[in-house]
Amino acid sequence: MASHAVVRNWSLEPTEAAECEVARVIASQFDVGLIQEVERFRERGNINLHTFRIRSDQGDFLLQRLNTEVFAFPDRVMSAMEQWTVCQRTTLKDRPEITWEPITLVSTVDRKPFLRFRIGGQVNVWRLMVQIPDVVTFKSLSELPNRAAQLALAEQVGRGLALNADLTADLDTDRLQPSLLGYRDTFGYYAQFESVLGGHRDMDSVAHLLPESEELRAATASNYVLSPGIGDAEAESRRMDPTLRPFIELAQQAKEHGLTLAEGVRTGWLRRTPIHGDTKIDNFLFDRETLAVRSLIDLDTIMPYTWLADWGDCVRSLCNVAGEKERNLDSVQVDREIYQAVASGFLGTTERARTEEIALMVDAVEVIALELGLRFLTDYLRGDNYFALGTGDAPDLNKVRAMVQLTLFKRLRDARPALEAIVAQGA
Repeated sequence: MASHAVVRNWSLEPTEAAECEVARVIASQFDVGLIQEVERFRERGNINLHTFRIRSDQGDFLLQRLNTEVFAFPDRVMSAMEQWTVCQRTTLKDRPEITWEPITLVSTVDRKPFLRFRIGGQVNVWRLMVQIPDVVTFKSLSELPNRAAQLALAEQVGRGLALNADLTADLDTDRLQPSLLGYRDTFGYYAQFESVLGGHRDMDSVAHLLPESEELRAATASNYVLSPGIGDAEAESRRMDPTLRPFIELAQQAKEHGLTLAEGVRTGWLRRTPIHGDTKIDNFLFDRETLAVRSLIDLDTIMPYTWLADWGDCVRSLCNVAGEKERNLDSVQVDREIYQAVASGFLGTTERARTEEIALMVDAVEVIALELGLRFLTDYLRGDNYFALGTGDAPDLNKVRAMVQLTLFKRLRDARPALEAIVAQGA
């Protein structure tokens, strides 16, 4: 499926000039025409960090290296991305009134969808995409100058969620192989939580909790035991932390509710749909002049699940007024106006959402907040080996993140009557 190219004596040097020269050689392996300029792409990105803007006689493109330490199955990533974009483009042919621009992948010179490129002894995976022109991105709604602008953009996000789900609704989920094994597996997350809470260190003692799938077990087994980097005393201290105990108990008590979407998909009373998997606001592109939503990018976590997870993750992140690292938990509140704006944009646009799915929209936001809180909590108890701490991060960052998301979960439950009324009004 992939092309191969070799540069034997080059390496990705820390200097920008050297990186751009390597990128030029890599870009020349794609069907991009005569390359005129290469520069580091300065926009945001958290996972695929090596991104370059390529200017050629055929236009502007983005060259990106996939982070194969996160995505161990690049063939799956690219296959899903191709299917996703082809489905959207096919659907749009019959809907000329929709202003939406799917990502356009550029093939290699030998007509392959991506490139495996050997630099010295390391093989990297690269893809090239047409750069969508005249768009802007936002890290958060707070970047907007006033409340009216924030609400208007939140409504556009909701519209983008609906368009994205509708335009991919006919994609055959049986052909999608998840690229990030164990992601959105709430059953697995709770099993890891229970195992880590028990202080387990060896696989034999948790064999009954591990997934049946050999592939999934191999990818996630280390998440079921304490990290080698955390000692027994520290692990015990974290488990017995009096500030954390109420959140541990909340996660345990809310398990049945937390499994709502996962159980629905597993048993079939919720249909499986293609999902994006990472619907934060900074993955949406907006028109530079009008701020109308135009695309959804970063298509690395496409998988079959339920669109309610994309909705829940997006609204969870937007309606939390305090952000994800707030230590004053009293500041964690639900912004109901933002919630309403996103719901209005979604429900005023969607044509494919079903009645039984709409009835779970309020639940979905709660579930995803709980799920993320559970993941942060488990990782803190385990020794921070999944959400790895960066240089300068506080040692209790994942504890803080867990308490924020679980507090948000409580706030969402408290506000449930008002939020149900918002969804009912828009439906």
